[in-house]
Amino acid sequence: MLKRKISESTEENVKQVKVESNKEENIVVSQYFQNIPKVEETIAEQFLQLQNELNNSLRDLDLKTGPVEYIYNPLLYAFDPYEKYIRKYCTSTKELLFIGMNPGPFGMCQTGIPFGDPICVRQFLQIEGIVNKPEIECPDRMITGFNSSRREQSGKRFWEFFENLCGSSEKFFENALLLNFCPIALMKSNGSNVTPAEIKDTKVRKSLEAACNNWYLEVIRLLKPKFIVAVGGYIDKKTKDLFKSNNINDIQILCMPHPSPRSVGNQNWHEKAHKFIDDNNLIGYFQA
Repeated sequence: MLKRKISESTEENVKQVKVESNKEENIVVSQYFQNIPKVEETIAEQFLQLQNELNNSLRDLDLKTGPVEYIYNPLLYAFDPYEKYIRKYCTSTKELLFIGMNPGPFGMCQTGIPFGDPICVRQFLQIEGIVNKPEIECPDRMITGFNSSRREQSGKRFWEFFENLCGSSEKFFENALLLNFCPIALMKSNGSNVTPAEIKDTKVRKSLEAACNNWYLEVIRLLKPKFIVAVGGYIDKKTKDLFKSNNINDIQILCMPHPSPRSVGNQNWHEKAHKFIDDNNLIGYFQA
């Protein structure tokens, strides 16, 4: 009697295993443990993984070379609001990918968001978060996060323009995403900005740009944009060089005027931005 019960129980277990093993993407561990289905990563999770890989690559670079004295990576000390930005707005592939150069001291350095004027980030993007401090802080470029009272003029111009054009952040991000090519802000001893192009040591500059290029390519593969909108001449050239060296010819590169008020003759940037949108027939991406 006992042998028959054991035999019946064993046969039943074998049947159960056969049934479970036929379920696609399930791994049978035991009849006593629930099977664990294979979970596909979201686009946001894949993107954040790419960002972490870039951060790790940048940690290995010694960027403190003339004239650089201070190095800020807001995607380390302000990763919390940046992660919220990505999880909220990078949930699908994008038709348009806007690319800026690198963080400004009163924008992304404070909030972790590209062109991240604190007021625009709070009110238009509806994002706030924890912002810590860089390892070594410049006395003239203190990080106060969302408590910063200084406006980031390029970000103010950029986000106010698209708020007026789209009506809501959701409409802008329905088809578009804004990122920076390089997450690192470089500064002289007095806090003035050093762009990646201004790094005097050629080897250091090329190492930095190579790491950012690799990340940029992976982001393009992930988001599959039809258009790259380079915000400013530096990133326009970098994108064209990158596409040429990688034989990418199925994505159109557009160059949008940079919103910085420091650019010569840029007082009428809103008019230039409207003309850029109209000339490239992009209005349909931002208005119903």
